[in-house]
Amino acid sequence: MNENIRNISSVILLAFLCICAPRPASALDLLSAYRMAAATSPMLKEARALLEADIAARRSAKSALLPHIGAGAEINYQDADISGFGEDFASPAIPPNAFGDINEQYYGGNYSVKLVQPLIAGESWSALKAADSRVAAGRAAVVAAEQDLIVQVADAYFGVLNARAEAGVARSQKQLLKEILDQAQANLNVGTGDIISLKEAQARFDAAESSLIGAWNGLEVARQQLRSLTHQPVGKLLDIETLEPEGPLPDAVDPWLATARDYRPALAQAREQMNAAARQVEAAERVRWPDMNLNAAYGFNKGDLFPSVENRKGLVGLTVSVPLYTGGQIEANVGQAKAQAEAVRYRLDGLSDQVNLGVETAFANLRTSVAQLRALARALESSETSFAATRRGYEVGARTTIDVLAAAQDLENVRRTYYEAKYRHIQARVRLKWAAGILAVEDVAAINGLLVEKFE
Repeated sequence: MNENIRNISSVILLAFLCICAPRPASALDLLSAYRMAAATSPMLKEARALLEADIAARRSAKSALLPHIGAGAEINYQDADISGFGEDFASPAIPPNAFGDINEQYYGGNYSVKLVQPLIAGESWSALKAADSRVAAGRAAVVAAEQDLIVQVADAYFGVLNARAEAGVARSQKQLLKEILDQAQANLNVGTGDIISLKEAQARFDAAESSLIGAWNGLEVARQQLRSLTHQPVGKLLDIETLEPEGPLPDAVDPWLATARDYRPALAQAREQMNAAARQVEAAERVRWPDMNLNAAYGFNKGDLFPSVENRKGLVGLTVSVPLYTGGQIEANVGQAKAQAEAVRYRLDGLSDQVNLGVETAFANLRTSVAQLRALARALESSETSFAATRRGYEVGARTTIDVLAAAQDLENVRRTYYEAKYRHIQARVRLKWAAGILAVEDVAAINGLLVEKFE
């Protein structure tokens, strides 16, 4: 019985330890990194807040065209002392002292309701259309901020992977050069080596040690850059094991330029800002128009003139107002609005040039990255073969220590360049879609499907 109790206790304790034991944190992927960044990005929150402000401003502009209803009420305590009433109107029909003096304290009050409905308000209509354009520009700004954030996260994420790969190459190079240095020292000890080879190997090893320190520092900086976007500590990241280079589809720049003109949110935002500026010019000019309002009111007043007198009054009517002379203010406002609209148009022209240049550059970079990555993959394979052959030749005495060190240096350079080209190719894919204005979370998910967990 006691043995069974001990066995059960052991099982419970083991289960408790398994539950409470710290589990290794899962590696972070690109899609999760973007979601973290999107949830905490000040840039994205600012764009959304400005959009809310534009929507509120539109409601304010629309309110100028809707009925305005106001109500008021008052109650007061009065001390009336009225005498001599009727003396100025004395006549045979109205004898003197027909009206007595009033000396009374009493409560009085009034209330009123008033309705104003604009009928002709040209300036307000133009202001509403301008507000519509600002809202559309705000929506485009949010999309632009989302796409910008994707690019920033992708650059930071693959920047960490590239820095980690560079640190790995530097670590491997240091280990390899340590082996060559030890072999050079051993050869010198047995009389088959020379001091020059030993010194050269020592110099290369020291340089590799310095490179490794710099690589670790670069990796830490890259992690901090990603952390500044996700606002979370950066641990392990999923990586790309194999990658098939993909060029732009379609493989012609003109369709990408046309797509950018239609979908680039920065251009859409600038166009809507230009529309808003044109509406502001229209609104400034329509200040000269007459304004017409429908007015309706009802009011009640008691005790204003005499304690017992009640006055009820209702009215319906039209009011028209026309500015005749404003000291030149209207003309000045129109001139200012036109100048601002012209500035916005020039800004749009400049932005269009930048977008076209950005698309052409991103298109060329992606095409170049495909050729570079394929060439570097072949170069890496050749360098690994060349280094292995050189090392075997060194072991049989056909190659010198200097030859091995040179081959090792070439292999390190090719490896570093290959990893850089691999991650730059992925970033080039992202940047072309960003330049064309069609970058979306689905593209992040597609790249995320290429990532796997690598164990080092």
